[in-house]
Amino acid sequence: MKQQHFLELINLDGITNVESITLINNFRQIEKHGSYLYIMIKKYNLEKEINQICSNKIQLQLWYLKQMEYRERLKVQMEKGIRRSKLSFDKNISILILMAILRIREQEVSYSYLYIVVSYIVIKYLLEQFINLRQLDQLSVKQMPIHIEQTLGITQKQFKRSQRFYYDKLSFEMYTKSIKTAIEIIVILCGVMPFIWERTVTFFKMDPNSEFQRGLAYIFMEFLRLKLIDVPNNFYNTHVIEKRYDLSQISFALQFSDLVIESALWVVFVPILLYSYLYVAELGGDYFFIAMQFFVLFMAIVSSLVYPNYIQPLFNEFEELKETELKQAISQLALRMNFPLEKILVMDGSKRSDHSNAYFFGMYSKRIVLYDTLINNLTNEEIVAVVAHELGHWKYKHPYIKLFFFCIKILITFYIFGFYRDSDVVFLSFGFKEKSIFIGSALFFSLFEPMNTLFQIFELHLSRFFEYQADIFASHHGLGSYLMSGLVKLFKQNSTNLMIDTVYQWYYNSHPSLFERLKYLNKLR
Repeated sequence: MKQQHFLELINLDGITNVESITLINNFRQIEKHGSYLYIMIKKYNLEKEINQICSNKIQLQLWYLKQMEYRERLKVQMEKGIRRSKLSFDKNISILILMAILRIREQEVSYSYLYIVVSYIVIKYLLEQFINLRQLDQLSVKQMPIHIEQTLGITQKQFKRSQRFYYDKLSFEMYTKSIKTAIEIIVILCGVMPFIWERTVTFFKMDPNSEFQRGLAYIFMEFLRLKLIDVPNNFYNTHVIEKRYDLSQISFALQFSDLVIESALWVVFVPILLYSYLYVAELGGDYFFIAMQFFVLFMAIVSSLVYPNYIQPLFNEFEELKETELKQAISQLALRMNFPLEKILVMDGSKRSDHSNAYFFGMYSKRIVLYDTLINNLTNEEIVAVVAHELGHWKYKHPYIKLFFFCIKILITFYIFGFYRDSDVVFLSFGFKEKSIFIGSALFFSLFEPMNTLFQIFELHLSRFFEYQADIFASHHGLGSYLMSGLVKLFKQNSTNLMIDTVYQWYYNSHPSLFERLKYLNKLR
């Protein structure tokens, strides 16, 4: 871009022939034009051209004034420069002065966004580590409480083994959390994000005008960075900590196979999702947040259909439950509740761990999935009670209520995002020289993280409430005692944490503790 073309493009009406220091006092005009002007100058690397416009050394020094406390010095220098050189303030000189003032304004305003994000990361880290330390205190208890012995019937040796396992597991999580937080802060403060974004053109040779290509390359780099941290941690957690206590059945080869499949799915779906997101974001215009609401809702529905039918079978084998008394009992239960049951499937969960579970999926006709470990360790009556609990979620429409609140969350998120997506100051704060929907989204979600944390706490509270409701449903169908005995067996089989701090439970867990659920079910009897 030629210098003259650039000057014609910005067309700063009202800033030509500026007299004395009028421009300094006219901050409304600066705020109106300044950020866009800075974006254009950085984008087309015009700093050198702008500097060459001005021959006066005092004016040239203004370009390098960056900090807020230099405002008064700026005024004095300009006044001296005007008196000594008697310069004519044409548009070119005005641009330089505008840029000097804008650099000061950046320090006052734009960097606050970066510091807000970093401050929140630090505060959240300290808060979560404090909560984890509270939980470590619980896991340091050596003597088994009497209510655990009476409820579970486990020995002191089993109690100590459980305490040691969760102590080791949580300690390792705290260690990895510290590393991840430190890296995250370094990435933000050292400008790694804009560095990667610029390398999408210089290194990956992507089209600089294609946000999709550059966004895909950026995600790929971030994917590699995160995997380099997560993969070793996951393998250590599984093959060292869990196998030390005989709680993991997964082989090294199987876990590596899972990683390969996950990466292949990433290669297939991420480009589709990114392209769709950018297309909808651009198509939405002023109603961007509404368009994005429908897009996310559509993707949630599609994923609920695609994942259990096509993706989950890549990791586990499913076979239909054979004609047994258990199948008849579950079918009769579904019939009594008008549950649209299509099939009952058994999943080979035992090849990865001893954990047991049951769930259902499907939009209209439903399929119930039972872990093979559930069938092997619970009686038929207890399994039916667990299934009744799951059907309680369906009866009370919990999946749809969760989807409703998810839509509200998305609507609020993208409505607020609409105010920031075109904000030059946000981009400048994190060191980006140009605006883009993709980068704007990434930066906004970082800024929105405090609100997102509040949403997550609300969702956890809602989930715990739903668990109580589902327990009530099973109890009202005469299965309360079987559900209680089934929960105790599942608790022991899954080697669930025996000692839980109340704050830790409130902040992290989506289910009430076993003892809270048993106490509640006892009241219903």
